[in-house]
Amino acid sequence: MATWMAAAVLAFSALQEKPAPKEEHEDLTPEKAIELLKEVQNLMTLSEDLLNDSSRGKAMETEEAIRKRIHDLLKDDPAAAQKSALQKIERLMSKSEGSQKDAVERMAEIIRKAKS
Repeated sequence: MATWMAAAVLAFSALQEKPAPKEEHEDLTPEKAIELLKEVQNLMTLSEDLLNDSSRGKAMETEEAIRKRIHDLLKDDPAAAQKSALQKIERLMSKSEGSQKDAVERMAEIIRKAKS
């Protein structure tokens, strides 16, 4: 997260620089414009890389927390943990089937109304 913040601060500070005097704008040649665009592209690439690195770090932290929780669940009684997980899955499946039936009934009702 710190690297992402550093990249954001770097990009923000680059944008906050005072505008150049009119003389420089008048002297802006196509070559200078291309050079500035390349510099902006490099900064954007750097920011993107830092953001991606930051999100990978967050994903690793989340994965580690999940591993720890699974380890804690299985540490006590693996058979009980497995039974509990299967019961939760069964409840979710029954809720899902009920929702599917409701959706089918609603669609049939809409079709009946459309035909009449």
